[in-house]
Amino acid sequence: MMRAMHLPWLAGMAHTVHLRDNVTQTRVELDSWMARAAELAEKARHGWHPDDIHDFRTAIRRCRTLAEALSEVNPDPGWRKLKKSTRKLFRTSGELRDTQIKLEWLKKLSSASDPLRRHVVSVLEARIVGNQNSWKRALAKFDPKDWRRLSEKLANKSHFFPPESVVYQRLALTRLNEVAVLYDVARKRRSRIAWHRLRIALKRFRYTLENFTPHRGEPWLESLKRMQDLLGEVHDLDVLRREIWRHKNKLDTALIERWLESMEQRRKRRLAEFMAIVGRNPQVWQVWRTGFRSVPTLQLAPPVPAHQIHSAS
Repeated sequence: MMRAMHLPWLAGMAHTVHLRDNVTQTRVELDSWMARAAELAEKARHGWHPDDIHDFRTAIRRCRTLAEALSEVNPDPGWRKLKKSTRKLFRTSGELRDTQIKLEWLKKLSSASDPLRRHVVSVLEARIVGNQNSWKRALAKFDPKDWRRLSEKLANKSHFFPPESVVYQRLALTRLNEVAVLYDVARKRRSRIAWHRLRIALKRFRYTLENFTPHRGEPWLESLKRMQDLLGEVHDLDVLRREIWRHKNKLDTALIERWLESMEQRRKRRLAEFMAIVGRNPQVWQVWRTGFRSVPTLQLAPPVPAHQIHSAS
């Protein structure tokens, strides 16, 4: 299977970059993801669908995650510039996407006649207009020419090391160690924030495998994606729970309690499935670490303390 990526800034011709799934790539695809982000930004200027926001945010997140990883192995001011130039777009698209997800969950969890659903949906539908306006203002400041120049500047630096190289395997192991540390924290504390941080770390690890060590990481990606999806739904339910709680003074207490109990049961089932995947003997982290044993010194990389691990911005 192949994913097509158009490069709109190449004058006079329609160009396409094909990224093959499940085939070892010969170079890091930062420039292709930057092209994808530019393509979606241009599409959004002329009207957009809610799914476009998700796709755009995914492309921007890929660019930012790649830039963060590459800054660790080949320092350059351009990585920081990429993250700075997309910060507001990433934040406003996230706010818009969060509101969209709350609406989706409200509609999935109840009938149209539910009084809580009717009340909260009306509030969110009004809020989404403001989210859209904020995102459009940020998008208006996105300069395709500057983005193209930055992509051209960073292309060679992003290709300095080939995928599967020792330096990227070491980076992947560091990401895996971060995940393992944050899992222990989440398992003990069981807090919303701890599970959210683990979800972000899993996403960073997955992107590292897909972009830098695709051949080595391919056997793990199905399980990793499932784990990420489970924690993603836990996060969605936590976000919706906070939203519902904001309206407690305007809704019947018993109704709110029924909603919260229903969401908590769904949340527990997803966490139980997640922990069952991790908790096999040996733990999944140990199994995945064995994939790096053939690389000299990688197994000696120490776990990163939890307090030093930051969520991706």
